[in-house]
Amino acid sequence: MSISITGFFEWLYSLSIWDLALILLFPIIVDFSRSFGKSAFLLLYNAKEKKRRQLRHSLHPNFKISILIPAHNEEVGIRRTLEAAIESSYANKEIIVIDDGSTDNTYKIAYEFAQKKLIKLIRREESSGSKAGALNYGAAYATGDVIISVDADTLIERKALDEIAKYFEDKKIMAVSGNVRILSGDGGVQNLLTKLQAYEYLIAMEMGRRYNAILNSLLIISGAFGSFRKELFSGVGMYDKDTITEDFDLTVKVRKSGAKLEFATESIGWTLCPNNWKAWHRQRLRWTQGQLKTLLKHKDITWTSGYKVVLIMSIYDMWFMDIVLLVARIVWIPFLVLYFTTTWFYMMSFIFIIYMMSEAFVIMSAGILSPRKQDLRYIYLAPVMVFFYRPLYVLVRFSAYLKYFFGKGVKW
Repeated sequence: MSISITGFFEWLYSLSIWDLALILLFPIIVDFSRSFGKSAFLLLYNAKEKKRRQLRHSLHPNFKISILIPAHNEEVGIRRTLEAAIESSYANKEIIVIDDGSTDNTYKIAYEFAQKKLIKLIRREESSGSKAGALNYGAAYATGDVIISVDADTLIERKALDEIAKYFEDKKIMAVSGNVRILSGDGGVQNLLTKLQAYEYLIAMEMGRRYNAILNSLLIISGAFGSFRKELFSGVGMYDKDTITEDFDLTVKVRKSGAKLEFATESIGWTLCPNNWKAWHRQRLRWTQGQLKTLLKHKDITWTSGYKVVLIMSIYDMWFMDIVLLVARIVWIPFLVLYFTTTWFYMMSFIFIIYMMSEAFVIMSAGILSPRKQDLRYIYLAPVMVFFYRPLYVLVRFSAYLKYFFGKGVKW
């Protein structure tokens, strides 16, 4: 097959309605319409919400906040995390570090701060074996009205707690997700993979979390930087240990209770991410299997009439978009390649062009909405996201589902 621009347009002109329907099934009908609609909605909503944000900025809450920092062998980043939490401008706070059976210098570093009465330090000689266990243990020592979980490698901005606290002035709001962004890879590494993840988080937070919070369909309060009213736990319980995505599981439990959740876009926490493809692959396998296990755990939402319609629809949407359509995509691409045997290159180029148009609109919208523009410097990676990163992630998630169904679960 000879390839040329003229040949591409001749091929495009020769397509039948059936051919176009096959090609555009996912790019236009599912993905572009969804991303374009979401972006347009958020931009309009953001302009409308300026007055409400101004009113929120005038609030000065002073209830007590307990920051829980679970740490297992976190000697590399724990000092910076504690310094950032201590330097937070929100005065009425306590910082509780749970050293969960660390075998490195985590306890020694944290003890320096405890000696100065800057933090509370709790030590477990034997690890609980899970982040959930460490958080549950530390929560028993919390005296705040609001409990915030912060990963041991997350640096919260100086005004982050102030911003989250303002949301809790509304008595109806029971949980608030912070805006988690990528600082660098583990160990301070900056490479292609870490930049792609920074790009990914920008869109996930500014487009995904923001949109879901507005529709009251938020299903994940980030474990790296999430907050809950302490009184909430007396009703739904603390973190369960039967899933490896304890943040997703707890959020679903909170949503099942009928509570209102929010996303604090101005409350930024900078975290680290895997700095090599092997570690990234392990992380995404855990996330995918954890999500599936949590959905199965709470499958009663799909057939029990006692829950709010928006929660039921949110769960169905996650099943459909993240699992059903993912499997369908795996079948769709090979089918198209076989169907357009002699013109598959034109077909793939056409799909790539459509996805690039969608990507450009989404990343620019995320940049306009974001309170921090740093990650926009990675906008040049949009073609890499479309052509490589996202297709690879689809394959990783698909393999995670296969491993789960064949009894090959993953652990932290």
